[in-house]
Amino acid sequence: MITDIVSAVTRLKPYQFEGSIEDCALCGASQHRVVGRRARNGQKLRTVLCLNCGMVYTNPMPTQDEVLNFYRRHYREHYQGRTIPSKKHIAKTKKGAYNRAEIITPYLPNNAAIVDVGSGGGEFVHEMKQRGYRAFGIEPHHGFAQYSRDAYGIEVINDGWETADISDGQLDAVSANHVLEHFRDPVGALQQFRSWLKPDGLLFLSVPNIEHPGKTPYGRFHFAHLYNFNEATFLMMTRKAGFEPLPDQDLGPTTKLLRPTTQPCSDWMTYPQNATRLDEFFQTYTNRRHFLTFTPYLRWFQRMGRLGSNMLLVNLPVFTKRHVAAADPGRRNGRDNS
Repeated sequence: MITDIVSAVTRLKPYQFEGSIEDCALCGASQHRVVGRRARNGQKLRTVLCLNCGMVYTNPMPTQDEVLNFYRRHYREHYQGRTIPSKKHIAKTKKGAYNRAEIITPYLPNNAAIVDVGSGGGEFVHEMKQRGYRAFGIEPHHGFAQYSRDAYGIEVINDGWETADISDGQLDAVSANHVLEHFRDPVGALQQFRSWLKPDGLLFLSVPNIEHPGKTPYGRFHFAHLYNFNEATFLMMTRKAGFEPLPDQDLGPTTKLLRPTTQPCSDWMTYPQNATRLDEFFQTYTNRRHFLTFTPYLRWFQRMGRLGSNMLLVNLPVFTKRHVAAADPGRRNGRDNS
């Protein structure tokens, strides 16, 4: 109980940054409209909609040094109130790790080399190593990176993706699960991932969907998410960075398996009406409208069910992986790091 209280207080403490007004990272346009002035914890946070392509982002944008300092020293404390993973967090991420591995492994060659960017507590890397793959992680937070090494004996680069020592064409796969939205330069990150991959390599990419019907309007934005994607901006950004989705997928609007193309696409602006449509969405999908639907109340019962499942996994560790996967079949993309 005391730990939970301390955690709640810690999360209310704002991360101070100066930042600067930035143009859109996707299309470079400067025209935007403010769509949010508060983070979900009530702290001031100015969020804008690019009126050209529809990218939603924090503006003023924190500097690169401010972002790196936040993730190395503060992010886990702000988001989870801890410097190492809790039992609840581990139970949840183990489920996500298993489900994500089930999605990725049918497309990998034997003994494939794979990196998990934003590896958190290391559960996905550990899962992939148990399946016989050469897996390692990149995790900027000191406490979580060290926990990963101590708990699972895995390799974790305690740094950001920008300075990770990975050679071009070295990897068969990159996994970036709910981490791209945290990067100050998401296009640059995707281009870096592409350089690491072999020509037939695989990228698993998942980000939160700003248009998700279960997302409460007052809880849309928080400092850790510098960018907020919908399906259109997700697909346009990956095209611009040189990726194309595998066909016949059913993973969700902003979760995809992708392959690198021979070169980045110059004609990536495939959703020219996205900004107009999102502008209307923000003006009409208000808190009042949200709470007049069944969505928030149904979501509450679902969350209580997941909480009960996680408590069982914490207290009954003899559950097998089959139980783990069956306990939460709706969260196939393994949302565990953001």
